[in-house]
Amino acid sequence: MISTKSRILAAALAATAALSSLSSLSCAKRAEAAPRAPRLVSAARVERRDFVLSAEYASHIVPERQVNITPKVGGRVSSVQAEVGMLVSAGQALLSIDASDYEAQYRQAKAALGSARASLTRTSDSGQEQQNLQAQSAADQARVMYDEAKSAYDRTKRLYDSGSVSRQQFEEVDARYKAAGIQRDAANSALALVRDKAGSQANEIASGQVDQASAQADLAKSQLEAAVIRSPIAGRVSYRNVEVGEFIGSSTLAFVVIDEGRVVAEAGLSERVVGSVRKGMSMELAVPALGGGGLGDAKLEGRVDSVSPSADPRSMLFAVRILVPNPDGRLRGGMLARLKVPLETRLGALLVPERATFSENGGDYVLVARDGIASKRRVTLGQSDGASVEAIEGLAEGELVITAGQEFLGDGDKVSISP
Repeated sequence: MISTKSRILAAALAATAALSSLSSLSCAKRAEAAPRAPRLVSAARVERRDFVLSAEYASHIVPERQVNITPKVGGRVSSVQAEVGMLVSAGQALLSIDASDYEAQYRQAKAALGSARASLTRTSDSGQEQQNLQAQSAADQARVMYDEAKSAYDRTKRLYDSGSVSRQQFEEVDARYKAAGIQRDAANSALALVRDKAGSQANEIASGQVDQASAQADLAKSQLEAAVIRSPIAGRVSYRNVEVGEFIGSSTLAFVVIDEGRVVAEAGLSERVVGSVRKGMSMELAVPALGGGGLGDAKLEGRVDSVSPSADPRSMLFAVRILVPNPDGRLRGGMLARLKVPLETRLGALLVPERATFSENGGDYVLVARDGIASKRRVTLGQSDGASVEAIEGLAEGELVITAGQEFLGDGDKVSISP
């Protein structure tokens, strides 16, 4: 038999359960009655404007001007005045070669020229005996120069045979030795002629000696000046291949200097688009390396410098060069870029932002915002340039389409347009 206390406890539990059920039902009704808050979205209007269709091609950046610098004369490097990355001006010294030998040759050539001019002056108003003396002096001097050249030749030949000097250095000494022999023979011939003949013939010989000595002096001066290698253009040093103390010759690539003021974007275009490209037309380039900061690729503009008249036989692409200003030096040789080639312009096209469209079950859709309500609408789309797409059917000019915040947004949901 159930006690009175048990009946009271059971009644209390039943009352509690009933109250809990009534409370849950009341909360559910209040939740159903509460209005759902509009979702914040971004939107853009469908607009009508000219639409440029284009194709993108990979390209790479190279300097417009690049100068490979090699010395005119050989010798041992005495100093280096430029480093990779340094800005240099036109005519600035990059390196110096030991010029002691070239200085001696220049002094000798100037002395020979002075002697020849003096001989010419004396010959013009002197007698046979004086002409003989002058010719004899020239022959003696030529013999001394020959003996010195032969001694240098013999010494260098031994070093060359033992592998101590380069072939280029040996050939330079050999050339001076042969030139000294020619000069000696010419002086001896002139002396013999003066001894046999006099007057105007002696003057002609002396004049020829002056011309020959003058040419030798000019050559020696040029070699002396060439011992300092200078940059032919203003730019930045991109390559250095010399060290103090090493021997370099005229075949040594010592420096490379590039002009950074303007660069060239080189690309290969297919036959489908090359016909629309003309010299002087403007083109847009996107350079990923200059984007950074999450702002996308840097957009630059250049002008077509040249279009190859024939395709490369291996790639079957037509080479195109685009000149791009680079006043701040941000573009570097070797950077990659995407070249946008315009193909067709459609006037007055109806355009919708690409990011407003989405695909579902094989169809293209947008969400149109009107009176605070999102409406799902099927559309027919045309060509796209990556940012905008042509709306062929389903939209009207001026309508608002949702471009951001449409995730998990359904047809008929309330929306609030972000400013």
